[in-house]
Amino acid sequence: MHSYLKVYRYIFDQIQDGSLKEGDPIPKEMDLSALFKISRPTVRQAMNKLVNDGYLKRTKGRGSFVTKPKVLQEYTRFIESYNHEMEKKGLLPDTKVLEMSLTFPNENVQKQLAINEDERIVKLKRLRFIKEGEESKPIILTTVFFPYSILPNAFQYDFEKLSFYDVLNESGIKIQKVMRILEIKFLSENNSKLFGLSENLPCHFISSVGYDSENRPIEYSENFYPADRNKFIIEISQ
Repeated sequence: MHSYLKVYRYIFDQIQDGSLKEGDPIPKEMDLSALFKISRPTVRQAMNKLVNDGYLKRTKGRGSFVTKPKVLQEYTRFIESYNHEMEKKGLLPDTKVLEMSLTFPNENVQKQLAINEDERIVKLKRLRFIKEGEESKPIILTTVFFPYSILPNAFQYDFEKLSFYDVLNESGIKIQKVMRILEIKFLSENNSKLFGLSENLPCHFISSVGYDSENRPIEYSENFYPADRNKFIIEISQ
């Protein structure tokens, strides 16, 4: 095993068994160099890999600290429910419904769903979590809007347990195509409180419109992914 990998495993194993917890500082390079009898550049190679893999973060003037790896999101590649995607990765998802209401669309929602201002819509706002032991960490804030007419029994479903796409499929509506736009935005005061983060931190913002087989817009969603907790695969093929 390469010398730097020994250092990597030493730190990694302590993170995995809980000896080092999120926010804990790790030993200084000179101490690790003396412990393993290797050069500081070799120790730095291990530290760089731990940072790149998402297990450590550096703070200028303070050192390196344990962090949690970002959740790898494949939302940009597939039409798939949140629960299915997380379970496929071996993660335990959880959901809290913050709002489910019958309302009328604003100008942007009208445009995205190609509906009139007097057509009733359902607004479903949820906070999505990943369970880590006894705790749950919020990683996505998502709000979906859809015409009430396509799913008039929507309020009968428990969307803390059920996938919105699964409910659509059960009702005979299949999303065949999705258009998504990825931007960088900053967390508002209200949204930052939901994530337990500071205001104005950067986040990935993805707006999405799902279409059925007849190319009719069925659902429009707005999704906030804190940048320190999520990263994305964007696959391009020819």
